[in-house]
Amino acid sequence: MQRRLLLEETILGMPRLRPMLATAHGEPFDDGEWLFELKWDGYRALAYVSGDEVYLDSRNLRPLLPQFPNLREISRAVRAGPVILDGEIVAMREGRVDFSYLRSGPRSVTFVVFDILYRGGCLLTDRKLVERKEELARAVCQEGPVVISQAVDGCGRALFDWVKEQGMEGIVAKRKDSVYRIGEETRDWLKVKNLREGRFWVLGYARSPGRLLGSLVVAEKTGDGFLVVGRVSSGLNRDYEKRLLGVLETCSFEDLISREGVIYNAPSRKETQTIRWVRPFFGVEVSYTEMTPDKKLRHPVFRGIAAGDGYDA
Repeated sequence: MQRRLLLEETILGMPRLRPMLATAHGEPFDDGEWLFELKWDGYRALAYVSGDEVYLDSRNLRPLLPQFPNLREISRAVRAGPVILDGEIVAMREGRVDFSYLRSGPRSVTFVVFDILYRGGCLLTDRKLVERKEELARAVCQEGPVVISQAVDGCGRALFDWVKEQGMEGIVAKRKDSVYRIGEETRDWLKVKNLREGRFWVLGYARSPGRLLGSLVVAEKTGDGFLVVGRVSSGLNRDYEKRLLGVLETCSFEDLISREGVIYNAPSRKETQTIRWVRPFFGVEVSYTEMTPDKKLRHPVFRGIAAGDGYDA
């Protein structure tokens, strides 16, 4: 039996656990040995429920119930406890999951449950996924703020196509016979993200400890200037950092940020102090999961230099 508990702590008389994590995977696939579920765009949480008592733990071991008090009603959905449930806190707006709305602190949110790790005094983490799914169906019902995530058997491509049509975050593939590996990232769970692609101008860069370059400040061109959409560091390997830094260090344009009307959505004053601004003369290709309402990229990843982009100074 797995005993990877956190400092032998307990919550409501149950062992405190860290959630199992999925590994990123490039493409959807079909396989009869796997189940496929929606990748919910929210906050990962473990729910500890004993009678009317509920404790919500974030993946970073931070209590979440003060932030989402309506989830005390999770206890209504538990037929027999105590239980530890694995799931995602999401917020709905206009019939869709909306992460930006979740961050604004709505009064009512939903807990989407996809796994059960403990019930009635016993850890279930050494049981196969399909057995835990059966136990989850017996222990929990869809009531109050609780929704049970439904899995598709074997057909990952069709589910991913539907996710793309709906503009959702992606899917998670889970091996049917996999045990729950507490606190580990494994290839028994694979996440396939629905990524968007875009081209953005480079306005500057910021150094980071241990890296040659750090991150690129990227922006969209507007009628009279540039709209900053974020900073990109993921995907920048050492070779690209070296090549880009050699170019960027020759084209400093320190007064760019102070020019009226040139930059919108600028970083905070504190962030600005760490940025070296450059004259925008080339673009980069970036993948990302979402453009937020305040025009910021979520989960941006550098994919390469955009061919054919030029800037007439």
